[in-house]
Amino acid sequence: MANKERLNHYPSIFIHGFEGYGCYDKTDYVMHYWGMFRGDLMKHLRDQGYEVYNPSVGPFHSGWDRSCELYAILKGGTVDYGKVHSEKYGHARYGRTYPGILKDWGEEGPHKKINILGHSFGGPTVLAFSELLYNGSEEERAGTPADELSPLFEGGHDWLHTATTMSGVNNGTTVATILGNKPADFLTDVILGIVTAVANTNFSKWYDPHLDIWGVMDEPAKLSNREFRNPLPYMKGVKRYAANRVDNILHEMMVPVCFEINGMRKGITGSNAYYFCRRGNRTHYSNGMQLPNKNMCLLMMAASSIVNINRSKTLKKNYGFDKTWLPSDGLVNVPGQSAPLNQPSIDATSEDMDFKPGIWYNMPVEDKDHMSWMGYRERIQPYYDYFDNLMETFASLPDGEDL
Repeated sequence: MANKERLNHYPSIFIHGFEGYGCYDKTDYVMHYWGMFRGDLMKHLRDQGYEVYNPSVGPFHSGWDRSCELYAILKGGTVDYGKVHSEKYGHARYGRTYPGILKDWGEEGPHKKINILGHSFGGPTVLAFSELLYNGSEEERAGTPADELSPLFEGGHDWLHTATTMSGVNNGTTVATILGNKPADFLTDVILGIVTAVANTNFSKWYDPHLDIWGVMDEPAKLSNREFRNPLPYMKGVKRYAANRVDNILHEMMVPVCFEINGMRKGITGSNAYYFCRRGNRTHYSNGMQLPNKNMCLLMMAASSIVNINRSKTLKKNYGFDKTWLPSDGLVNVPGQSAPLNQPSIDATSEDMDFKPGIWYNMPVEDKDHMSWMGYRERIQPYYDYFDNLMETFASLPDGEDL
């Protein structure tokens, strides 16, 4: 790709997926989420002159809760999950306090806007964050005293330059849908039970589950005596979490729940930001089956078999499930990675289109599996080059309000 003129130097924020981690977790210094064992994408991009961040948000939290955390991480202050929201779903209203990495975000200057990129469940995080910034929350505005309302819920903040999902679970995945509510609840109990037992130990320095708002752990910064805890007294918080249809990450990856959540959003029409869906497929059709390609990682091969066997009549009747849903990156169906199906979108034909703000672009499907965006089994220089091109594209896009 030819070099493009840089029209801005806006920072880029990289958001990890379900069970992922960021720069506040020591694990990221050993096995970089963005680069894995092969390299450090954040360092590489900084060496190229880009301002980039990869914060840690709740690896088990919903798109809404992660958005609230991301806002506080960027602007500084105490996380406010919303008075109405926290009461509805049964967790603490306020969370951790952050110093702010972009306190001047939204003001004239180099931090007037940002680019956000989300991988996997980072996709629904990008959707929720974009929605709250632009439209706010009518429920929170109606149910919260004006002097208590978080600026995030006010809306009217056209502070995004670009928003990009990479194998985002934007419309759901049939893997999560097949698991269904009961298996998902069982997995929640098992996963969070294990997490509870170790989250109050030094383990949380390496990987922080961020589950203190559910009463499942103590905030790591406030722990003076890190030791193994009996998980049983904390299981009430686990049960509250598991009981939610929304505000539960395993449920929020199911196709019906994604459609429900997306249907409640006003969308981004009129926004001055640019919106992109990066999609991957490493399967092929053969003898009536959608099979994984040889270059798909083994873990994703196992998941792709679940995608392939699904022939749900309910999904077909209610959500338009057909053979186009069979191709996948191993974990997420290609239509699941696409723009929210209830929002305006265009299927992009190339990387060099004349992009317009306020509309989703489904970028051409690429030869990637779900782990490719993290650099797993990818050759490091092409991996770096790919993100160099993304950063170059973002910097070359004019501000939407200037068009």
